[in-house]
Amino acid sequence: MERVEPPAAAPRFVDELRATARLAWPLILAQASVMLMSVVDTAVVGHYSRLELGAVSLGNALTYAFLVFGMGFAMSLEPLVSQALGAGRPGRAWAWWRVGLKVAIVAGIPLSVLAVASSWLTELFGVEPLLRERATAYLLARTPAMLVYLVYMAARSVLQSHQRTRPLVIAAVVANVFNLLADIILVGGDAALVKLGLPALGVPAYGAVGAGVATSVSTIVMAVMLLYAIRGLRPEDPDAADTAGISSRALVRIGLPLGLQLATEFIVFSSVGVMAATIDEVSAGAHQIALHCSTMTFMVSVGIGGAASARVGHSVGRDGGVGVRRAGGAAMALSWAFMTVTAIIFLSLADPLAAVFAPHEHEVRALAGQLIIIAGIFQVFDGLQVVSAGALRGAGDVKRPFLITAVGYWGIGFPTAVLLAFEADLGARGLWFGLTAGLATTAIALAYRFWRLSARGFTQLG
Repeated sequence: MERVEPPAAAPRFVDELRATARLAWPLILAQASVMLMSVVDTAVVGHYSRLELGAVSLGNALTYAFLVFGMGFAMSLEPLVSQALGAGRPGRAWAWWRVGLKVAIVAGIPLSVLAVASSWLTELFGVEPLLRERATAYLLARTPAMLVYLVYMAARSVLQSHQRTRPLVIAAVVANVFNLLADIILVGGDAALVKLGLPALGVPAYGAVGAGVATSVSTIVMAVMLLYAIRGLRPEDPDAADTAGISSRALVRIGLPLGLQLATEFIVFSSVGVMAATIDEVSAGAHQIALHCSTMTFMVSVGIGGAASARVGHSVGRDGGVGVRRAGGAAMALSWAFMTVTAIIFLSLADPLAAVFAPHEHEVRALAGQLIIIAGIFQVFDGLQVVSAGALRGAGDVKRPFLITAVGYWGIGFPTAVLLAFEADLGARGLWFGLTAGLATTAIALAYRFWRLSARGFTQLG
């Protein structure tokens, strides 16, 4: 029988703020580094060919349209592992990790196959044959990355729950350096090397396929480094843990609503992006610029949300008392403070920010400036919703948040965006007003739910 350590006392709110900030910043850096890999792929391929850039863009959209469902299974380890650790049961946390690893491997196979197969169906949506062919080739090249991505996410969730963040940052930095070098060599081949003043190596230009190979190897590097780091967390006698209730089925019951919640958000933002493109090229470009700006600040709240999940989970496992509300409240306060500061920056410097992305496209720049102003308000709610969702995830509350998200995005946000954009003739501004309405509804509802449930106390999972 596993020896259970006595729970420690709940930290004060000020101490919780410090602990959350210490945990969040490495998570923010790791998240930003992973996102940077996609930016580098886009930049390198964009310098090579417009066709290849389109193939990478389409391939990435199809990849995450399916993998986002599986991410819920990996992220379900956050409450399960953190609560076990908070209760002083590291052996049980390790048992959940072993189950989560198996589920990640099994789920990754069909989701990867569906992503590749979906590229053949894009003909039904009017995608040109050559673009479809190159996108399929790119997806085949990055299939190894898709197969191990959920393993990486599962390992990341476990390390985050243990509040061991250094391996996440190191792995992301190493993978980024490798990805950049591999992109330069494989995408443009010898021509790219010579342009940089480097000697030719006899490497042909592979275009999008080269970017896919670079992404695959870089993702495998990250996954292997995290798996190695997790070995150090193995308890002395993991087989002595109490494994009652630990099973793949129990993990899937938590992971499925999480995956659906992530998919709900992903699909609504993708749909709005498509609608912006149907208005005109100016709207499409301005929408992308505003989205880039808000995404950069959103990464900070994503890291804080991950810290909230770990800190709340530990508190639930410890005693489920006042520390739970302090952990969630500290994370919300940090996110609100940061997003408020950046909102002021967006409102004050909207035009200069737009000019960074579109210095010579005056129409795009003007509209992007207007959208960035809306994004200033938008992101305050975006930060609150992702942190509130993280706090609820750490407490093991996943089913109702999925329903709240679905109603907020699809019951309020999406129809409001359509009505304002096309019926009220506000165009891209209407789309962003609609997104803001959906996010505000979702954020307030999730924060209220956490505040109300934390007053009653949460019961430990499993």
